[in-house]
Amino acid sequence: MTRRPGFTLLEMLVAMTLIAFIMVAGQQVIALAARAAAPRGDGGHMFLTHRQIADWLETALPIRSDRRDRAPLIFAGDQASLRFVTVLPQRFGVAGPNVVTLGGAPGGLLARWQPLRFDGEQQGNERLILEGVERVSFRYWDSTGGWRNAWPAGQRLPDLVELSVSGGPAQEWPPIVVAPRNR
Repeated sequence: MTRRPGFTLLEMLVAMTLIAFIMVAGQQVIALAARAAAPRGDGGHMFLTHRQIADWLETALPIRSDRRDRAPLIFAGDQASLRFVTVLPQRFGVAGPNVVTLGGAPGGLLARWQPLRFDGEQQGNERLILEGVERVSFRYWDSTGGWRNAWPAGQRLPDLVELSVSGGPAQEWPPIVVAPRNR
């Protein structure tokens, strides 16, 4: 009997079985990833809020409190709140640079903002941006001294800002740690 080139029926069955196992495992991995990426019934609100806060902190502007050269920057905070300048879109009232204060309040994480004006105080707005939060904590990284619990108004922005929240819907949030881009 002469041997012809090709695969035997048994070899083909083994190969098809292995391919079927690989396809089932791949489908399970894709289904697991899809469940992990799906919003948790809030329409993605928690993800968007987390991202919005990180963007505000990352785009903090090094603007001085008045027009003098050595005036301190409008960036100061302690463990409970942080005040800084960032650019907000029109949906927050007045588009452009705004002085924003983030801090804990009864019922959640409160954001207050008002347009940046050196010629007088403007009417501000506020919104509870994250309800049910029990504790808000800020820390500030200084490359010369490590983490600090307060950042006084001074001549520069910190190297990193960390916001931790606990309780309510943000219980599973990892801390938000960002480096202000405009240092």
